Amino acid sequence: MDGAQILLSANFASLNFWYHIGKIFLPRLTWRRTTQQKVVYLTFDDGPHPTITPWVISALNEVSAKGTFFVVGENARKYKHIIYQLKSGGHRVANHTQHHTKGWGISARKYQADIAACDAEIGDQRLFRPPFGRINFRSISAIKEHKEIIMWDVLTKDYLQTLNTKKAQKRIQRATMPGSIIVFHDSEKAEKQLKTLLPEYLKFLQKEGFKMEVL
Repeated sequence: MDGAQILLSANFASLNFWYHIGKIFLPRLTWRRTTQQKVVYLTFDDGPHPTITPWVISALNEVSAKGTFFVVGENARKYKHIIYQLKSGGHRVANHTQHHTKGWGISARKYQADIAACDAEIGDQRLFRPPFGRINFRSISAIKEHKEIIMWDVLTKDYLQTLNTKKAQKRIQRATMPGSIIVFHDSEKAEKQLKTLLPEYLKFLQKEGFKMEVL
């Protein structure tokens, strides 16, 4: 495991620390958009899910927000109608590999093939996010030839079932700034935490005058 892998596998207490370390060791990846406008980018990983993703769409519609959904190809195959619903609603569908594949401990050839398989399910997309944030380092150059690799600067940690959602809400609101890329998960593992965090966070963004746009 090299230095970047060690740092990315750490359980950072500070979101800003994660962001700055990522910018230093993996500067070719997108961690935040550079903008002076009050705009943020809500992203949702691991779907689509037959009930949770439609709930997210409804929550976003209530505040006229758009989201970017990094979908797993095998889920997209099962729930094509949800993919259609996302696209027709003005949301963006992007690549999260075919099988939610970790980039570490796999060959570059197999990793890139898994990304290509997801593209075949959802259409050739220009955005990619590595599951678990664990990019296959040998594949970065090849992926960058066709895609922008999207990371984040605000991690909600909604996948943690023991998450203190009150503290998490305060933390993600403090970390939000123009250009922030925020990660939620439309998955069963995150459902309870997502449904607690997202509505209040959307109200916060709306109150603070942030636009919520697709990447």
